[in-house]
Amino acid sequence: MDPVLNETSQQIQNALEHLKKELSSIRAGRANPSLLEDIPIMAYGAQMKLMEVGTISAPQPSLLTIQIWDPSIGKDVENAILNANLGLNPANDGITIRIPIPPLTSERREEFIKIAHQKGEACRVEIRRIRQMQREDMEEDKKKGDIGEDEYHRIDKQLQELIDNSMAQVENLIKEKEETLREI
Repeated sequence: MDPVLNETSQQIQNALEHLKKELSSIRAGRANPSLLEDIPIMAYGAQMKLMEVGTISAPQPSLLTIQIWDPSIGKDVENAILNANLGLNPANDGITIRIPIPPLTSERREEFIKIAHQKGEACRVEIRRIRQMQREDMEEDKKKGDIGEDEYHRIDKQLQELIDNSMAQVENLIKEKEETLREI
């Protein structure tokens, strides 16, 4: 790959990593701590993520537990989980918050599949934006005379191959998530 495309490649990898993280937060009927990690909590007068105020674990396939480091914010954590609109009902015993993961209904599965496709489309848009910025930079370099016509076309071809591979990865990630959501 051309050194000119290294930064572009890194930006695309970052977009793909973001998509993977977003998809992992869509629940697939099994308890997964990443489902709750990024839920925003108002604690100590600031907005924090749930993973910053306690330990999230999955002791059983259908149960998540949160061990909050400061029990005084237990009610805030409960409210944040309820407000996250994940269809989960936390139970707080003062020390541990238990969150049973109910089986998904077919309607909820379809809703999650739509969300996964929306997140995939957002990633595709970001990758296209990265491509457009790279092409604009290359056009500018061509006008300045920093790169020639042949060099421009060679780099553009490599850029398009990079974009095509990235789009295929996005498609595979979405397909995998959809299969996971449909299987149970």
